[in-house]
Amino acid sequence: MKKPQYLQDWLETPCDIPLSTNPSHYIFRLLKENHECRNDKVIDELKNIIQKAHEDAKRKLRRVAEFSLDPLETKMKDPTIGYPEMLDIVTLQGYFGEIFAGVIAENYDHFGENSWEVPAYPFRFHNVAFSTLENWRQTGKLPKRIPGRTGDDMLAFLKNKEGKITRALVCEAKCTRNHDSRLISDVHKKASSANPKPVDLMNLIEILRDYEDEDSKNWENALRELYHRNVNENYERVDLVAYICGKSPVRNLSHISPEKPHDQYTAKRKLEAVEVHLKEIKELVQTIYDVPSK
Repeated sequence: MKKPQYLQDWLETPCDIPLSTNPSHYIFRLLKENHECRNDKVIDELKNIIQKAHEDAKRKLRRVAEFSLDPLETKMKDPTIGYPEMLDIVTLQGYFGEIFAGVIAENYDHFGENSWEVPAYPFRFHNVAFSTLENWRQTGKLPKRIPGRTGDDMLAFLKNKEGKITRALVCEAKCTRNHDSRLISDVHKKASSANPKPVDLMNLIEILRDYEDEDSKNWENALRELYHRNVNENYERVDLVAYICGKSPVRNLSHISPEKPHDQYTAKRKLEAVEVHLKEIKELVQTIYDVPSK
């Protein structure tokens, strides 16, 4: 798969990273930002990706409140005001990490395959975010830090010619403006889940059933078929860990070992660890989410 030009220019892969001792089961990928290429094209592309990822949650809120975009209906309040830009910065960094993991999934090869697809992002199920923003709308008190969304951070899939899912890429992501080795441990530990299938399959099905386009219906059917299928039949789960940080290591090229899986990853599945070095992460997240001055 040919990556978009903005990715090729913006994120670089160092050529002096050693290969893992067992590349068929463990892959390490380091992406380092070329900060000079963080231009308007990159920012606009990221804003577009972010907007699309959160659009389903906004659509759900408007449908529940029966909100119309008709400017003449002045008595109706838009329940999406402040979503997600008024949430605390740590929550937005978490959202960005999950979405950026999807960008990585769809634009790079993983385990010899380059046709991975992310059918939907399950942000509509982060209920604590919606109740926090509703409290802000009613009281004016700025939202404080909230718990993250439970479940899988990001899911990508491969389908065969018959439209059946043959592989699931289950991703856990962490994003920090500096560096925190505890986050690396946590994300590997969570990725070690014993579940052969993603736990968010039903959530994705619920999202997709709200859309009438052919692609959504095909994904809905494929995910439902996988949910009911015996996992030993033409199916494999593989794992992806994405660690996005703002501080590069001093002595080594990476914080995560390029040679072997982290000790906290105890599953026996294939694993890819992706480490991304970005500068000024807080400022980047604030920009692409259009965070107002508080």
